[in-house]
Amino acid sequence: MRFDIITIFPKSLRGYLNSSILGRAQKDKKIEINLHNLRDFAEDKHKKTDDKPYGGGPGMVLKIEPVVKTILKIKPASPAGRSNLGNSKIILFSPAGKQFTQKMARDWAKKYDNLILICGRYEGVDARVKKVLF
Repeated sequence: MRFDIITIFPKSLRGYLNSSILGRAQKDKKIEINLHNLRDFAEDKHKKTDDKPYGGGPGMVLKIEPVVKTILKIKPASPAGRSNLGNSKIILFSPAGKQFTQKMARDWAKKYDNLILICGRYEGVDARVKKVLF
């Protein structure tokens, strides 16, 4: 199983993911974990990944452009429009989402080869991300 994690803090996660059970699972080639720095896909010179919500509202949200560019790097479309990663699921972490359960973990492990995890930040993620990716 392959996990692609999109975050603005990949260094913070690296130590945790390379230790204990997750570290052993990677060493034994049972799982593959790839960290993707969202800032690598930001367009401005300051590598800014956040902005005011599209349409207004309080706080800051992750911008749509770097999120979509990162997904396209992880899961590029073939000329036929199909991904080269096999069966993938994109998961957008949100306090408003469903609670992750052991049953979900078992079901997804059977159903998907690749999980792409988008780690939200600030007030969340630009609402257009859901419209484009889901």
